[in-house]
Amino acid sequence: MIRIIISTGILLAFGACAQQNKKVSIGSASTIKGEQIALDTNWTTKIVKSDEEWKKILTPKQYYILREHGTERPFSSDLYEVKEEGVYICAGCKNPLFSSSAKFNSGTGWPSYFQPYSHNSLNVASDNSMGMSRDALTCKRCDGHLGHVFNDGPKPTGLRYCIDGDGLLFVTAQTKTSSAVATFAGGCFWCTETIFESIKGVTEVISGYSGGKETNPTYESVGSGSTGHAEAFQVYFDPSVISYKDLVRVFFASIDPTTVDGQKPDFGKQYRTIAFYSNDEEKVIIENKIKEISTEYSKPIATQVVKFEKFYEAEEYHQDFVKRNPNQGYVRGESIPRRERTLAKVPDLLKSNVKK
Repeated sequence: MIRIIISTGILLAFGACAQQNKKVSIGSASTIKGEQIALDTNWTTKIVKSDEEWKKILTPKQYYILREHGTERPFSSDLYEVKEEGVYICAGCKNPLFSSSAKFNSGTGWPSYFQPYSHNSLNVASDNSMGMSRDALTCKRCDGHLGHVFNDGPKPTGLRYCIDGDGLLFVTAQTKTSSAVATFAGGCFWCTETIFESIKGVTEVISGYSGGKETNPTYESVGSGSTGHAEAFQVYFDPSVISYKDLVRVFFASIDPTTVDGQKPDFGKQYRTIAFYSNDEEKVIIENKIKEISTEYSKPIATQVVKFEKFYEAEEYHQDFVKRNPNQGYVRGESIPRRERTLAKVPDLLKSNVKK
């Protein structure tokens, strides 16, 4: 729960922007070109180091903020005035924390954002120091101190993530262009998402809806079978690590491509299997894979090959559903077994931290 600052005087002191500090220009130490780092929101291992180890890899400013819970002077951060597109990451472990699209000028003198980059970005804990009740923010991966969150931000969240810029690095938007996206529909997206999150070179998997004409579909409308959309997912991947051809291989390993309108135990057009292509090269790769596997089945391949048009992201509670709900009945009975069956077929494509 976000707590409101209990004193007006304290609020003014904490968020005042009356000081006319000179603004610092972007320094090269704060900015990383996109092609130098891959954004990974599907990490599973926390970063733990001793104080001495942190001191060796962090600058004095970074160490003061991240490891000593310090606070920088307002308007002093190299990143305060940055307006370019990109992603702000933890200076300690490179965990993606905020997108530039969520940044806004709060007037406080500290970089401010209205939502985190992913569910793997931040931890929130109570902080009752300095005579006020606040929610303190730490990096979810390395527990580095970042700042605080308040409930006086803009829509759509109404939150203000007030961050010490010295604890951040800025990755320029080239990261987006160096990544590629593949779109598939393979039955229940809880199952397919958790499969592809285990594949090397995959940086993010988003569950959603595609294949129909209705705009802004919901889980309920798609589930009714009336929209034409199927439960789908998008795979963000690094082509230098894994090819689109290998992703297609994983996709067909994850499904029974002969099942019409469904994947056991889910049936209906919303659960049909689709390999979406964005260009002729991808279409040829899909069609060649279908020819290759067609001799393995006694029934014809039912998976549709469709030109990609539009993808609608599913509701937030569907994202990383298996990871968040490992003991849910369907997850234990269907999603996890399906994931294990699929990964056993592609052991050469797994991330290093996934058991083979």
